[in-house]
Parts: sequence; C-alpha cells; structure tokens
Amino acid sequence: MDLAQNVDAFFHDEVGRAFREEGLTPGTLVEHYVVQLLASYAANQIASAVQSDAHLAHRPKVVVKGFPFLTQVVSGHYSHIEVTATDVFEHGATNGGAVLHLDFAGVQISASKALSNAVKTVPVKQVTGSVAIPFAELQAAAGISGVTITGAAPGVTNGIRATAVVTVGPTTTTVLLTGTVTFVGNSLVAKPTAIAMANGKPVPAAVRASALAHAAFSVRLPGLPPGVEITGLSVAPTDVEVALGATTLVLTR
Repeated sequence: MDLAQNVDAFFHDEVGRAFREEGLTPGTLVEHYVVQLLASYAANQIASAVQSDAHLAHRPKVVVKGFPFLTQVVSGHYSHIEVTATDVFEHGATNGGAVLHLDFAGVQISASKALSNAVKTVPVKQVTGSVAIPFAELQAAAGISGVTITGAAPGVTNGIRATAVVTVGPTTTTVLLTGTVTFVGNSLVAKPTAIAMANGKPVPAAVRASALAHAAFSVRLPGLPPGVEITGLSVAPTDVEVALGATTLVLTR
C-alpha cells in the first residue's frame, strides 16, 4: 500500500473522521507531511554545515521558523532558522556550559538538493546571535592556576571580581581583584584594574606586579562559523553575554 492509499484508509477510520471534522483532508495531510519532511531535511543540512564550519564536537539543534511555511519550503528560501549549540568550550559541562544561539535570516536551501543530501553550500543573508558564558566556563577556558572568578563587579562597566593566589619568594598571598572584560576580534580579554589584600593590609609592590600580570588573560571564543563575529558584550551576575553578527554568510559542508 502506497502513501496515498495509507492516507485514504486513515481518513475512513474513527480517528480519520475526527481529523475531517477539524477540516483536514487527505490532500492537506500529505501536504503537511511533505512540508515537514522537507523542513526536516533543510534543518539537517544546516546542522551539518554549522557543525562542520564551526568545528563543534556536538551536533547543534536546528529549528525552522517563519511563515508561510509551505512557501518557504517550496521556494527553498527560509526567513528564519534558529541554531543552538551547548558546551561550545567542550568542557563536558552537564548543565549545558557555554550556550551558543544563532538566528539565520534569509537562508537558501534547495528542496531537491536537501532531499538528495547534495547540499554543499548554504547562503545566509544575515546572522545575529549570542553566547552566554558562565564565569566557571570562562575561568576554565583561561586556564590560569590560582585565579578564581567570583562574580560581577557592581558599578564597573563589564566588570568582574576574582581572587588570586600569588607566590612571591617564600610567601603565598591571596589578593582580591577587580577587572574588566572586553573583546578583540573574536577573543575575550580580561584585564585586572584594581587589587586589594584579602586581609585588608596594603598590597606589597611585588605582589601587585605579580598578580596583575598573572591574572590577565585572553580566550578565543570557539564554535563560531567563519564570518560570524563578536559585536558586543556585557557582564551579567553569573556570566558574560556576548553578542554576535554577520552578513552575507555562506556555510559549507
């Protein structure tokens, strides 16, 4: 029994009668099935292209949005596709780690090529997105021994607080740091701007110099397809929130 016969039989049983009462016909059901199938293939092509281009260890989740849905699928032009990837630093975070969100606008995927798995390139008109990086993930990516990011620094633009264990000669000291996070290209750059002793005493010059040099770091943001760039960032109470963007992007498989 072929697809059309299956659908016809379905519409003549009790469940099928319920569907007819809702205004669904065999034709609309087949249409819905085909549209969903094509959208699924398109999402699969996007997932493969993003994973390949961004060198992601895990396959991202892709959701096709936009309306009218049928027009998008038939024309191969999708107005809005959402991509989500977790644990982009590949730290094995059980809570999702750093989470990347990308919104693709104006995506071109031929229906025939999607069905035959022959998509090699995926043109995208515009990309916006974000990545939320928990402080623990940023600290692990920095890989600086003895430095612990403890939270945001109130009253300091894009400010963070940290502790650092500094050894100068035979003496080990814990200091409190305030710093800022900025970006250069697609790297996050943290620089300490103020220091105090945890015990409230004056900071020795040698400890100050060592701590300020030791605690500065730069971390390249992984998980971005070529052409997607950092456009801004802000420090939230528990993480660093990075804004992303791109125009006239072409994903490749």
